[in-house]
Amino acid sequence: MTALTGSAALDADWLRQLGESIPAYLGRLRVGDHVGRYLPCERGATQVGREMALGWSCFALKLHWMMGLWEAMPRMEQTGWIQFLQSFQKSDGENSFVDPPEVAFLDTYVPWRERLRRWFKRSQTTKSAHAITLAETKQAIATICEVGAQPLRVFSGFPSTPESVKQWLESQDWSKPWGAGGQSAGLVVFIKTQAPKFLAERDVEELLKVCRDFYASLADAETGTYFRGRRPEHGELINGAMKVLMALDWLGEPPHYAEQLMATTLRQPPSPRGCHLVDAVYVLHQCLAGREPGNAIREFSAGVFEEIRAHANADGGFSFHRGKAQPVYYGVPISRGLPESDIQGTCLLVWALALIWRMLSPETAAWKPMKP
Repeated sequence: MTALTGSAALDADWLRQLGESIPAYLGRLRVGDHVGRYLPCERGATQVGREMALGWSCFALKLHWMMGLWEAMPRMEQTGWIQFLQSFQKSDGENSFVDPPEVAFLDTYVPWRERLRRWFKRSQTTKSAHAITLAETKQAIATICEVGAQPLRVFSGFPSTPESVKQWLESQDWSKPWGAGGQSAGLVVFIKTQAPKFLAERDVEELLKVCRDFYASLADAETGTYFRGRRPEHGELINGAMKVLMALDWLGEPPHYAEQLMATTLRQPPSPRGCHLVDAVYVLHQCLAGREPGNAIREFSAGVFEEIRAHANADGGFSFHRGKAQPVYYGVPISRGLPESDIQGTCLLVWALALIWRMLSPETAAWKPMKP
């Protein structure tokens, strides 16, 4: 990545162009007049990618919210979009959010060893499928709550006693903090948004305290990151820290060792993929907490900015990979990976730009970061 000065990092004309090109791009991804229904990409979507809808709808709504388009939307259309997302919630069991084509694909194309395991154990849901359901449920709930709405039913598929919450957090593989951090952030979202619907306020606060205490015990004073055992490689460290900082944001807690975490992040530029780019700048944004960034952060952010520009395409959006749409989503082949933008990459990189904009020029920032 090319390091630039802070002022050069924010090309005002380019950002203004994005304010026009991205809404136009989203308009082409929209499926007919169906409010809230979008495609993963414009040209190369697979059949199952076209049939899936929950994730694409969440990404599109987040884009509308971050870019200030949601507020300008007619109230009837806002309501219709929320109702569309709410329609993915099951009305039995844990009341999770499910995208039927996604689940059907995963159920059909399970490796044969897993099929045997299911047959012998009479298991209906694999651990990976359950993790995907939790991730989709967390994203749907966070998206709906972002715009001031609520799920139609209370999701209950998470630990809800102090003992079970602590045991669940301890049971995660914190030698791989990216995955463990993401799952634990989902738990915090569920406790914050769903537990108050069936637990007393003091009981909810006790669960949140368990989470706060656990993250405090996990924090590494040397790097500012969150892991156990042998220190993971740099990308895993930063991506894992990002997931934990997401949870801390919902908990109303700052990073435990902000200065050390910023120094760790700045040691190496992120991998040029959508999630790595936004993860790095999110960590810096949360650690700064509104403070003036120094030259090192400005140069690092400018480098990320230039990498994001390399993901921009003539169709008006961004691709998750350089010059290539995201081909797979939770193990489902959603596109042919053509040289075009995709809705996930566009959402992630607009989020990254919103964070950089707020860090380097908060007085001019026109976009707002989402709360993941």
